[in-house]
Parts: sequence; C-alpha cells; structure tokens
Amino acid sequence: MWRRTLLQTDTDTGQPPLEDHSSWVRWMQTSLWHADLRVPHSAMQGREARPLCELSAVQRAALAAQEGFAGITQVDNLPEGQICNWLRRTDYQPPALQPDAGWLVFDRPDRIIEIGVHASYNEIWERLPDSIGRFVTLAELTDDGQDTGARILVAGSYMMKVHPRIARWPRGMNPGYTLTDVLLHSPDQALDWLACEVSFGRLSPGQWAIERSTLPEREGQVWDWAMQRVDAHRALVQQGASSTTWQVLEWCCDSDHIGA
Repeated sequence: MWRRTLLQTDTDTGQPPLEDHSSWVRWMQTSLWHADLRVPHSAMQGREARPLCELSAVQRAALAAQEGFAGITQVDNLPEGQICNWLRRTDYQPPALQPDAGWLVFDRPDRIIEIGVHASYNEIWERLPDSIGRFVTLAELTDDGQDTGARILVAGSYMMKVHPRIARWPRGMNPGYTLTDVLLHSPDQALDWLACEVSFGRLSPGQWAIERSTLPEREGQVWDWAMQRVDAHRALVQQGASSTTWQVLEWCCDSDHIGA
C-alpha cells in the first residue's frame, strides 16, 4: 500500500514544476493486480457522506475530479531501468489518450520515485508499513460464473474494493475526455457516470472500516466483513448477513481466513 506524498507536473518546460501536496492518493499493489484512488482537494469541498442521488449538482460536479482505477500491472526490466505499466480494467475516468506508464526508482526500500513515460510528471510514493505480509485479489462472479468486473484487493491490513459502472460511455466519444466533460455533455446521466466505486479502508478482525471512496456515502462506514478461501479457485466473501462467491486470482496468505 503506497501513499503519494508529492506530484510534480510540467517537469520538462524549463520552469519550476507545478506541485500537488494536498490530494489524497493511495495505490495498492499485489504481485499482479493494482487498485488506485485519488481524491483532489477540490473534490473534498462540500463533500457529504450521502448517496449520489441526494447530492447537489455542484457536489456531483466536484466528484468528477476524482480518479480511481484497477487492473493488471506489467513491469518491463530494461537496460535503462524499470518501467511499470498499469493496464486498467476499470477506470473512474474515461479512456485516456496515453497509456499509464512510469519509470520506477527505489531511492530506499519504502519509497519510490515515479517518472512519467508518456507525460511530464514526477511522483513520490511512500509505503505504509502495515501493508505487507499478505496479499489477495478476488474477482466477483455472477450466479452463472461470469466475471462482473468487481475486484477485492488486500495488502497487509488494508483492503480496496472496486466495482465498475454499468453505463457505457457515450457513443462516438474519443479518448482524452474527462469525466467533467462527460457530465457537461450529458448532465441528465450524471448518476450513471458517477456510479463507479473504488473504496479504500482498513481491515480488522471481522470488520472493514472505509476511509475514502469515490462514493462519499461509503466513507466512515464500518462493515462486518470476512473472507474464506474454499479451494484454489473460489472464496466466500461474507458481508453482514450475505455471502457471495468470488474467484481467487491471487491468495498469498498463511491462512484461508481473513477478517474472521
């Protein structure tokens, strides 16, 4: 589990770069999968832990500045260094013009400097100390065994849950638009465009406490939560009184139970 402490943009202009210290950013990385949540200071203005349908148009517009995504991570070891490619399966924002890739430099074991490959930026990431020791990735399945696109990722004491939006992007939309652009184009579908969940929180015995989410109503909630691996391919996820079957994509843990 990594926390971003600094973002520098416009690093190749010859002028001092723009810096962002205020955004809330977390990146979870297992051996293969990742999940990422970024909430800028502007998205915290007027924020209320209420359902999307109860938020004002101004509050919904502020949420469109958030970022969140999940997918496969590919690392290329080149003579010049190590490039990390984040191949997104779910994205809160519309498709970007450029791939998400960065040169990674470990200046110490718990700190990474990321240098943009396709864009001019630098990021500094620091690892949360209680995020090592185990990692898990699960994929939600329908009753007939189809992948819904939802993911659960665990790293140490932290968990992230990702659920893609159902609505498809407007027909003919080219890459490079932002979610703000989409809301301005189709404000009557704001609830559809914003209904993509990326939630982050801490696991404790029997509970998951949600700290931050693209869905503000989740923030501050504490859910009864447990996961049990049934076999090499399946796990049961217990949320409150309900239990659902998920596919095991990764399970690197000394126990077949998490949260119980």
